[in-house]
Amino acid sequence: MTETTPGALPVPYVPGMSGLSVMARGGYATVYRATQDSVGREVAIKVENRRLETNRDQARFLREARAAGRMSSHPHVVDLFDVGVTVDQHPYLIMELCDGSYLDRMRIKPLDAAETRDIGIKLADALVHSHANGVLHRDVKPANILYSHFNPAVLADFGLAVLAEMRDSSVTLEVLTPAYAPPEMFRHDEPSGAADVYALSATLYAVMRGRPPRWDTDRSPSLITLMDLFNQPIPDLPEVPHSLTEVLRWGMANDARARPTAEQFRELLTGVQLQPGPSAGPPNAFQGPGSFQGLPFIPPPRPYGAGDNTPTVHAPIKQPRRKRLFGLFGVQDR
Repeated sequence: MTETTPGALPVPYVPGMSGLSVMARGGYATVYRATQDSVGREVAIKVENRRLETNRDQARFLREARAAGRMSSHPHVVDLFDVGVTVDQHPYLIMELCDGSYLDRMRIKPLDAAETRDIGIKLADALVHSHANGVLHRDVKPANILYSHFNPAVLADFGLAVLAEMRDSSVTLEVLTPAYAPPEMFRHDEPSGAADVYALSATLYAVMRGRPPRWDTDRSPSLITLMDLFNQPIPDLPEVPHSLTEVLRWGMANDARARPTAEQFRELLTGVQLQPGPSAGPPNAFQGPGSFQGLPFIPPPRPYGAGDNTPTVHAPIKQPRRKRLFGLFGVQDR
């Protein structure tokens, strides 16, 4: 059942919700602002544009999306209130309505090092919580870090990883958010927590720079150029302590096995000194992971990939012959 107005696309019927109005529309989902009638609060509803045709697909979506919804108990994860499937077979997520995203903020004015470090610690802690519960985010980026009057930073869209895995057809690289994706995503390697660490590191670097790491413009480069960018160094940023940049570089290591875990990354960010102290040592003193002056020693990270024993709530998926990657609103979400 849908409601329509002249010249507009159908508005879905979601039980218990009224006043749906479009906030954003992308290639794979539409976001609506709505009122939850039972408690009178405003919410955001993300409705997948495609349908889940079979009862088995719908049951699996509900089971796995609710498992991912356990993450919303963390103070820096967007509250997921409910999930469901419309009568027209479109899966949907009902979530906390926030004021804006860090994509909007960095486009207006890049963040300073202190605020970036602080939100990084909060979001890394959210990833520690999710990885410990077997849930990978798989789409960390500035557009998915939201803020509200009550919370400076919350991570959104854990449920979209479930939606993406359930798509029968593969998704082209043009609708991936390539700016924050690690090299292994383009090789279709098995997802792991290392990809989330890379994406969070790239995101923190981007909000201080005003655009993604290594990108010269806001326009998405070609795939060939994009792959070449992984071989380029990540430069220091003006007025950003070298120690913070080095933590982010480690998180963006091209080899997934060389990156810190989410827990190690959180501890490294916590130990970054934004103002040199009397015993902090000489500036730019970095000799490898765990050797930051003024930071706690972190043992080498455990291997990811073949040796990664991080659990996952997602059932094994048979890889299609030509698997492509996904994103919600395409490459404009940078």
